[in-house]
Amino acid sequence: MTDRALNVFINCPFDTDYKPCFEALIFTIMASGYRVRCALEDSNSGNIRFDKLCRLIEESDKSIHDLSRVELSPNGLPRFNMPFEFGLFLGAGRFGGKRHKSKTALAMIAVPYKLPIYLSDVAGNDPAAHRGDPIEVIRIVRAFLHSRPDGSQLPGAANIRNTYARFKSDLPSLAAALNIAEDEIDPLRDYRDYIALLTAFLLAS
Repeated sequence: MTDRALNVFINCPFDTDYKPCFEALIFTIMASGYRVRCALEDSNSGNIRFDKLCRLIEESDKSIHDLSRVELSPNGLPRFNMPFEFGLFLGAGRFGGKRHKSKTALAMIAVPYKLPIYLSDVAGNDPAAHRGDPIEVIRIVRAFLHSRPDGSQLPGAANIRNTYARFKSDLPSLAAALNIAEDEIDPLRDYRDYIALLTAFLLAS
């Protein structure tokens, strides 16, 4: 199996309000046997962001896009990063040649039936609404992935949810075992450490 078949590109908000959903999202992907790919994995300031996104998209056959962040920022403008990256991924699948034709994408939103209002070009698609609930994120992502990379059936969403609750409970002791302070296990700020802790938990489970 190629790395591309294992990789799931994540395009979502990286902020405190979204963090509970982000944690549930990356847990479900990794607990399903896939590898998370997102912009947070590369902290090299010398890498141009657009080039980084193109590389991640090129290396991933699957992607998950949360297009729910439509609120205006303090300067009165919305953020367009998520729709832009969604378009990059769809364009790679359409125009990227035979190797990219197998790309699949999941679009999520917070409120049902809102997407056509602000992104009418994808009208006809049916994005999943999670209503800002991490438990719904687990259910939606599990349904999208459906099976492990080797083709075996995934456990149900309730099973993944219970395992996720155990991971959250075990996280402080996992961090202590790796000499990581409890305040250093924020996936938004310390992404690679967080992934290392999640990997250790899943290998021991």
